[in-house]
Amino acid sequence: MTTDALAARPAVDPGNDFEQRFFGLLRRRYSVQELVFIPADMGGDCGIEGYSRDGIAYQCYADRDSLTLRHRTDKQIAKLNRDTLKIQKYQTRLAEVLGRTRIKAYILGVPEYHAAELITHANKRADVVKGWGIPFIDPSFTIGIKTPVDYPAELSAALADRAAEALLPATSVDDAQVDRFHGDEPQLVHVLDEKLSVMRESLRNPASLRRMFVRDFLRKEQLMLSLKSWPHTWEAVERRRVARQEEIEFDNELSSDPAKLRIKDLIQQYRSELLDAAGGLRYDDANLIARGQVGGWLMDCPLELRGTDGI
Repeated sequence: MTTDALAARPAVDPGNDFEQRFFGLLRRRYSVQELVFIPADMGGDCGIEGYSRDGIAYQCYADRDSLTLRHRTDKQIAKLNRDTLKIQKYQTRLAEVLGRTRIKAYILGVPEYHAAELITHANKRADVVKGWGIPFIDPSFTIGIKTPVDYPAELSAALADRAAEALLPATSVDDAQVDRFHGDEPQLVHVLDEKLSVMRESLRNPASLRRMFVRDFLRKEQLMLSLKSWPHTWEAVERRRVARQEEIEFDNELSSDPAKLRIKDLIQQYRSELLDAAGGLRYDDANLIARGQVGGWLMDCPLELRGTDGI
């Protein structure tokens, strides 16, 4: 994908509680005495939302109205400029809040970022801040951009007790991609048609259902690629997929459920298993993975179906 095409990709709404979730990770990282949260209601909003006693200042930012990744990157750069200027403007107030702590690093916590230019800008901005000669800014001062996955131990614990959710970009598969799959993987489509043929008489539009299965399979593949950024959740989904696939092969010999019922039940059961087993997976994402994976099992085995009479 070209840089321009990537910049034009839609930006994902990170939700309205990113700050709480990010600071939830920091609270797992630091003791109560080591992490200081600065309330914005009275006397805050000085360019940082909190700091740790080891000299790291934290500011969170999760814009919710960016249309593209280019738009998001521009807003993240602007945010960095605005809030570091506040450090200069409110340095007297910040000095009182920090006490003896000298700031060695400033972290902008974001759900995700997409451009090396943001890192380059952060490095240049750090030099600007050091040039202001603020007493509590350490000579080694740096600015970094961090996402939740940069705190793997804390994130793993948060995902395990469902205190965090994987923030995954929206998937998009158009008709041309579905058509291309039909041409690139004719054997898989042929197997899918054969599986669906056992309930052809009860389907209103078999061709439409086939396209939906292919589309959801491709969207599931996109989602799983994005989930690689959340390795603990990705591994949990994979473990559940392998286990469920083994169960399907066993059930093929025992289940007498008609095809329609077995497909619907499998999607629902697998979705529930994912939500239970993969901490941090959102319902909509679990639902898409379940539908797409069932489509994959239909195309590439091992899922076998019986007709409406169970035969």
